[in-house]
Amino acid sequence: MIQTYAHQKELHEARLNLKTIETMFINLITDGTNCSPFESEVIVEKAKEIFAIGDHGEGNILQPGQMIWTAVDMNEPPGKPLASCKLRRIILTHIKPKEDTEVRRLYSRSAKRQQQINRMAVEAQEQQALLSQEDLAEILDTDVRTIRRDIQELRKQGISVPTRGQQKDIGPGVTHRVQAINLFLAEKEPVEIARAIKHSLTAVERYIDTFCRVVYCQRRFRNNLKTALVVGVSLHTVNTYLALHTDACEDRAYREKIAEIEARGRVYYKNIDFKKKHGPSGRRNT
Repeated sequence: MIQTYAHQKELHEARLNLKTIETMFINLITDGTNCSPFESEVIVEKAKEIFAIGDHGEGNILQPGQMIWTAVDMNEPPGKPLASCKLRRIILTHIKPKEDTEVRRLYSRSAKRQQQINRMAVEAQEQQALLSQEDLAEILDTDVRTIRRDIQELRKQGISVPTRGQQKDIGPGVTHRVQAINLFLAEKEPVEIARAIKHSLTAVERYIDTFCRVVYCQRRFRNNLKTALVVGVSLHTVNTYLALHTDACEDRAYREKIAEIEARGRVYYKNIDFKKKHGPSGRRNT
C-alpha cells in the first residue's frame, strides 16, 4: 500500500499522541501501584503488545502460525444448543514451525498432531473457551475419529485435553508444560524430558526458562499479575507454575536449587532492563 504524505503525517501525529498517553499510563501505574518506573514501562509495553497498540499495531496482530477462531464460552453447560451458547473470539497457535517440525521428524506425524491438539485446546481454555473435537478436526483438516484417537493417546500419556465434548475434561488438566516442569523438578535434563513426553526440545527449554522467570519475578514482585505481565505469559500459566514451585519447596533438595533457578530467571529480567536503557533498537521481539 502506497502511503501519501498526509497519511504519513497522520501516523506521525498518532504516534506522538500515543507517546503522551503512554507516559501518562506509566505515571499512573507508578503512582497507583508503587511499581518502579522500569516495572511500569514493562507493564505498559505488554499492554501495547496484547492490545496491538503503537508499534505492535503496525501490520498483523497475529503472529506467524496463529489464527482467529470462534469457540464456545467455557462456562456454557454441556448439552446446551450451540445456537444458544455464548461464543468467544480467540487466538490459536495452529502451527509452530520449528517445534512442530522437530516433533514430526523425531517421532511421527500423529505426535505432531497431538502436540497441536493439546496446545490449541489449552490456549482456548486460557482464553475462557473450549474447543470441540469437531473444531479441532476442522482446524487440522482431519476427521473427528482421528482427533478422538489422538486425545485418547494423550490421556494414556497422562495428558488431559480440555475439550467441550467431555465434561470430565473441563478443568485444569495436565499439559505438556506441566509434565515438562515436573520432570525438570525431578532433576531430568531437557533432552530426557523431550524424549519422555515426545515433545520438541525447543518447547521443553522454553517451558523451563519460563518457569525460572516466573519464580524469579514472583520473588521480586510478590504479585501474580505483575509477574505475568513482565514474563509475558498468561495469569493461568503463572498460577500453574507457582503451584508447582510451592509444592516442590517441600523438598529440601529443591530448596537448595532455588537460587540456581532464580539466577536463570534473572538473566532474562536483566536483558530486558539492558534493552530498555539502550533505546528502541534493543526492543525485544516476541
